[in-house]
Amino acid sequence: MNKSLLLALSLGGTLLAGAPALAAAQAAPAAAPTTPAPTTLAPDPARSQTRADAIAAADRRFAAMDANHDGTVTAEERHAWRDARRAARGGDAATAGRPDRAGPDRAGKGRGMKAREITQAEFRERALRMFDRMDTNHDGVVDAREREAARLLMRARMTGGDDGAN
Repeated sequence: MNKSLLLALSLGGTLLAGAPALAAAQAAPAAAPTTPAPTTLAPDPARSQTRADAIAAADRRFAAMDANHDGTVTAEERHAWRDARRAARGGDAATAGRPDRAGPDRAGKGRGMKAREITQAEFRERALRMFDRMDTNHDGVVDAREREAARLLMRARMTGGDDGAN
């Protein structure tokens, strides 16, 4: 009987000692893994990007550029957004190391959206055209290889290494 009582007491003590930890483990739901909200407007280079990702990124960029929230982005708003981003990265906001792009006479002389207003629909359409050019295997996803190939092609065209002719 002494053995039985001793066994029961030790078993009870063990259960009581572990009860708070067991209760806490059962009461607290397991924390679901969360992905942080994107803090940048650019896609993560190590991650593939879908068409939906491209649309969301374009919408975020458009909203960031549209300073007066009128649904259109002017050349001035685009330049202000670009200069602010360059300054945040530590570059010279006005020229970003490119003296050939300095001065008010350069406004709207790039190959992109020129000096006109652009709507969100037009901005999104342009982003999707760029996505489709980068998605060379047409699977609806731009992976790291396709992104790198597009980057190298753009660099070659900007430095005169490729005139785009086939």
